[in-house]
Amino acid sequence: MLNDVVHWIREVTGRAHAERLRAAERDPWHRLELEPPLRAFGPGAVDDFARYLDRESRVEVTSPRDAASWLLTCRYADDHLLLGEHDLWQHPCTFELVRSGDCEDYSLWAWRKLVEAGYHTDFVVGVRHRPDGRSGRHAWVIFRERGEEFVLDGVERSVDTIIRALPDVRASYEPQVGVSHEGRRFAFAGLYRTEWGRSLVLPRARR
Repeated sequence: MLNDVVHWIREVTGRAHAERLRAAERDPWHRLELEPPLRAFGPGAVDDFARYLDRESRVEVTSPRDAASWLLTCRYADDHLLLGEHDLWQHPCTFELVRSGDCEDYSLWAWRKLVEAGYHTDFVVGVRHRPDGRSGRHAWVIFRERGEEFVLDGVERSVDTIIRALPDVRASYEPQVGVSHEGRRFAFAGLYRTEWGRSLVLPRARR
């Protein structure tokens, strides 16, 4: 009860928001125990993430390298070319049949398969900064193995570039929102680097 009152005071006075803005400037990867709405993940996010864990998968994956190897057999395609939609997230089991999609489709499939394989895995949406100076909205996966964190970016075209240690690529990715292996939505401080992110009023994440 006391914690709830303290949280309410910090929110009402703006102190909590000011701290988030400072955290965003220091480190966009800082995790915040706040629950973003589905719309923060993009227009294609219209269902709760538990939906992507239902139905029977036909691809066996026991490790991140298995997932990366299977993704190499798939073809990247924008939603408007493949499906005639601006942004439509395929169910992972549909993606297994089509074997074509964009970064959200690749990442949702990898997130599901690594969760099934027992990995602590997060599905993440944010911004990717490319070496040529271009930046754009992107989705990827973070998983943990033997105490280390790795990025799995399924749209890369070799196993060694699909899976990379997080410290090696940290500066190239600016996370905003994520979903844990338990299906819980959370935010990164990087969300507050955007004007639309700063306008969101977010409740505390479920425990």
